[in-house]
Amino acid sequence: MDVSSLIGFLVPNARSWIEDQRNVHRSGGRSITSDEINSLQGYFRAKTLELARIKMVPQIENPPFYAELIRAGHPIPLDFRQMAGITFDNTILINKSYYAAQAFMPLLFHELVHVVQYGCLGVPEFATRYVMGWAQNGFNYASIPLERDAYDLQIKFQQSQNIRFSVENIIEEKLKNI
Repeated sequence: MDVSSLIGFLVPNARSWIEDQRNVHRSGGRSITSDEINSLQGYFRAKTLELARIKMVPQIENPPFYAELIRAGHPIPLDFRQMAGITFDNTILINKSYYAAQAFMPLLFHELVHVVQYGCLGVPEFATRYVMGWAQNGFNYASIPLERDAYDLQIKFQQSQNIRFSVENIIEEKLKNI
């Protein structure tokens, strides 16, 4: 499968997977706790913190459409089973095996950045930009622009010493200029 065919396959399948996973996991997710809100308010709008749901899972599963890629002899693009967290629109899954109390807030912050990105872009555009960003940047997860933005803001959060900044304003401005 050439790169353009791979992208053509991945974008619609990723979009469906995101929507399916959000629908499967959202009802079992919990709200952000008041302690978490206290740590995150000022970085995120109240609406974002109210909308997001968090669900702890034993492992983040790879999408079912990976089986088709494997049958075609193509390696899987990203092994989601190795990830600490993933966001499906407004629903965040956290891999229990990666959970550590001291690392949870930076991970939650990172995933909430994705909630903001989804809110700005919608699921179809987020899926398209994620897959295109992966393909256009050497098939390297760390180089996906949506991930780079989330990691950059996570680092800023970790170094902020409680000096608040608006994630929504930063993301809205960044996405407006693309």
